Amino acid sequence: MADDTSLGARVKRARKRRQLTQEQFAEKAEVSVDLVRKLEQEVRHTASMSSLMRMAHALDIDVAHLLGQVTTIDAPVDEEAVGVLAIRDALTALDYFPGLAVENAFDADPPTVDRVRSALRQADQIRQEGEFARLGAVLPGLIAEARAAADTAPAADRAAAFGVLSEVLQIASTMMTGLGRPDIGYIGLIQAQESAAKASDEHLSAMNVSALSWVFFKQGRLDDAEAAALRQVAVMDPDFRRDPPQRLAISGILMLRAASAAVRNNAPERCVEHMSLAQAAAARVGRDRTIYNTPFGPTNAGIAAINAAVESEDFDRAVTLAADFDPAGVPPTWQARHHLDVAIAHSELDQDDQATTCLLRAEHAAPEWMRYHTLSRHTVRELAERARRRRAPIQQLADRLAIDL
Repeated sequence: MADDTSLGARVKRARKRRQLTQEQFAEKAEVSVDLVRKLEQEVRHTASMSSLMRMAHALDIDVAHLLGQVTTIDAPVDEEAVGVLAIRDALTALDYFPGLAVENAFDADPPTVDRVRSALRQADQIRQEGEFARLGAVLPGLIAEARAAADTAPAADRAAAFGVLSEVLQIASTMMTGLGRPDIGYIGLIQAQESAAKASDEHLSAMNVSALSWVFFKQGRLDDAEAAALRQVAVMDPDFRRDPPQRLAISGILMLRAASAAVRNNAPERCVEHMSLAQAAAARVGRDRTIYNTPFGPTNAGIAAINAAVESEDFDRAVTLAADFDPAGVPPTWQARHHLDVAIAHSELDQDDQATTCLLRAEHAAPEWMRYHTLSRHTVRELAERARRRRAPIQQLADRLAIDL
């Protein structure tokens, strides 16, 4: 029986408050009446994120409320424990505000560029594993060290120092965005882009735009997310026959950003166009690579194609694409997100055992990421609530993620 904690109940309650029939609501949200009916009757328990965003917009509520993020689905972020407040303070430090900056703000001997670069690689490894608490403990000090290195670097090392600083700021920005603070993430990316300009590194600048596209995506600003990626591709003007692999990979990453925004924005034709260019870039690159802390290659392109099928609610196609697909070529957090997509597809096809298996794989790949990722928690809860036997594996997973049932 439906209750106020189910997605269908929340949709029905919000729809009735706005005095919309199911047909009127479906038309306004650009979803099928069948989807609305099945959600409200609890025949379906979830929907693609693109459909959820359109429904939330039609109901004039946040997606978080529609998903129940403000209730027990939400993983309360201990901002002190994961370093959110300390990273915020580092990104918005008074000592580096234009016009108020002070000399020698770093109260120790400034580190060398090589030392900061080594610390950056360690921080990125932690980020890729989705260990927010460890990353939050490292980043504030790393930001301060990277700034000090850039401020004091000799002329010969100046460009390299600002390049490292840009990468550090980008990682901090994406972490803040992932933990629900995209406003701070945006501030950090402005600083990262300024540092990339001082480094005269056009590739790093392009990757900052990729991160900016993701910030807009997380804010639900899908038109801006797509436009940012496409504008940067236009600036780069890629040549798929002559460009070196790194430049092609960056173009491919940007096209994947554009494709993700387009499919979630209910523009499947544009998604197909962007995805085809990204896949062409992946084929030319030939193998999985890491470009400024972001993976790209055949594996990431394959993951994106499966995600697009899920977002388009073509769940049979998603399962088919995933059948013989191995995500091992990308970092743990990317693997976890892939397993979540496949879990959603199986869940929508009433293949709950297969969905549970995928969610357990996601937990194995990146357990802390699972704990903070709203859609993963929502999917776990939906499956756990309809499990037929007590202490089923999916219910045990819900317990480990501290999801109340």
